[in-house]
Amino acid sequence: MAKKIIAVLLVCIVVMAALQVSSATESVKEAKYEAKFEAKYRLCYEKCEKECLEKGNDQSFCEVKCDEDCDEKEVADKLHIKVKN
Repeated sequence: MAKKIIAVLLVCIVVMAALQVSSATESVKEAKYEAKFEAKYRLCYEKCEKECLEKGNDQSFCEVKCDEDCDEKEVADKLHIKVKN
């Protein structure tokens, strides 16, 4: 009886270890995926803000405008849809 309990315990440990490895791999993939969009958002925002400020707009106006515009582009990119500029 003790051997069966030990065998079941070992099987549970192996299964849990396999699930942890799978979960860690998914987390790394998700982080890379999000980093790609974060970099695109940052480039979009910096370009937009520079152009907006050069037009003589207020800093707070440009922050809101560029945040909304770049967020919209980021979401559209994630959903694979086109957005009119």
